[in-house]
Amino acid sequence: MWFLCIFIISVYLCHGILDGMTCSEVGAVKLRLEEEKEKRLMLQNEVEILMLKVANLERKLAKDADGSSSRSRNVAFMVYRNTSLTNLELKQKLVFVKVAMNVGNGYSAITGVFTASVSGIYFFIWMTSHAMGIVSPDTDLITIIVVNGEYKVHAGIAITHGFHMGGNSAVF
Repeated sequence: MWFLCIFIISVYLCHGILDGMTCSEVGAVKLRLEEEKEKRLMLQNEVEILMLKVANLERKLAKDADGSSSRSRNVAFMVYRNTSLTNLELKQKLVFVKVAMNVGNGYSAITGVFTASVSGIYFFIWMTSHAMGIVSPDTDLITIIVVNGEYKVHAGIAITHGFHMGGNSAVF
């Protein structure tokens, strides 16, 4: 009885729904359908993997846009001192402890060192001011940008009397 039911279903499939096709052709279609199902599942898996990659890239892009990524492509800093320095020594490092902006977190207010986290061209501009009484008259006050231990560019103030200011800019 069981064999008869299977035969009837096969006959129905071969001669009912798919009129004009032989049973071997139907078998080939079934095989092709299974192959296509496997391909579809593989493509679905690939799409899911790509969607995860896109989501990760979007998260990284959002971090870069708000500056919270450690490898942000944007680098900028603005620092200053709001207190005077007295008894300066020759070649004393000046640490600017007030940080107004530090995009990319390249400047350390503890060490006074800027570290470029992204290769590129950097533009620096700085001003130095002096009020009479901090340094003896007829003394020069010179600030120097040092890169990897090498003096690169300086700004100087020849102190005579009153308030003095000097500045410079540099591209590295």
